[in-house]
Amino acid sequence: MNIYHADIQIAAARHLGWMPDSIVVTDDDITVSGWALSIWDDPAQLRFLINGADFDQVDRARASTDLLTPFAHIPHASTSRFFCRHLRAGRPELFADGFIRLNVTGPFGEHRLSYRTAWYLADPAREPAMPSPEQIERVIGAGNLQAFRLGGATIAKHVEQLLPERFDRPLASFESILDWGCGAGRLSRYLSQLSPAVTGIDIDADNVAACARTLPGARFVHIDLMPPTPFADGAFDLVIGLSVLTHLDEPVQDAWLEELRRITRPDALLLLSVQGLTQMAFYGTPPELNLEAHRRGILDVGVNNQLQAVLDDAEYYRNVMHSPDYIMSRWARWFDVLDILPATACMQDLVLLRRRAD
Repeated sequence: MNIYHADIQIAAARHLGWMPDSIVVTDDDITVSGWALSIWDDPAQLRFLINGADFDQVDRARASTDLLTPFAHIPHASTSRFFCRHLRAGRPELFADGFIRLNVTGPFGEHRLSYRTAWYLADPAREPAMPSPEQIERVIGAGNLQAFRLGGATIAKHVEQLLPERFDRPLASFESILDWGCGAGRLSRYLSQLSPAVTGIDIDADNVAACARTLPGARFVHIDLMPPTPFADGAFDLVIGLSVLTHLDEPVQDAWLEELRRITRPDALLLLSVQGLTQMAFYGTPPELNLEAHRRGILDVGVNNQLQAVLDDAEYYRNVMHSPDYIMSRWARWFDVLDILPATACMQDLVLLRRRAD
């Protein structure tokens, strides 16, 4: 057994656990297919839940030999696919709060931290106009509409529940929320359904303009590749940055952390995502790269081409890995680094920071 491969796979199984491949919503039913991993639970005892209730039909232990490549060390990986069906007739409205919650748990069901492994889907009937596949691809690397919707809704709902769980503060208590690196509005489109105080900013002018046209519940601002932004000192009390620092080399990273400190008020919270072991499992990242990132603290793997069509500087947008110790130490120059939560931003880890008083 290669201990490095095993550590990466175990992290994915423990902190993410499962993933839907397809969700189909009709007037008659909702069907979900995907895969679910377990380390200690008997796969036969896993529960497949929709809004906390068991699905009407569950077909489990389907063949999944394709998962032996990313999850060779996880028990039952070769038979971890499933299919579920939930009938809608005569049932309460599933999208009562605008979202459905999907989860796979052990035999005891959900608890107060189960939101971290749940996936959420917004009501298709209430969705604003969607960006083009090209605009989506610049954000998530592929023009996959379902992945875009599922990831955005899930992260928005994770944030909504993380704030009271960790900080005893509901989302509604924040007066000014920044979606730093909003892209095509993956997060803003759902976050703005939960709060009227969202501002999205990005270096992709085309995506910013599209968000401004289609998402009236938030405001959007195009920004330059480097600070400063047009915002006043202390403009925001909550910042969420999804997969932004994963694309900035160290000097650019430091400049933006300094700017985030300037535009946040004392005691503001920042939730910034980074690559972790779970994402490495899905992307097949060689453990040697993580070892090198662990040694150096920050590892610039090279240019990322997703934004080449919209940026003048072809070298700006990169693929970057961080070690947890580096984050805890270096980012403490600007903020109190409170925690790093594995796989809470879907596949990415979420760094929790607080702005210190001057």
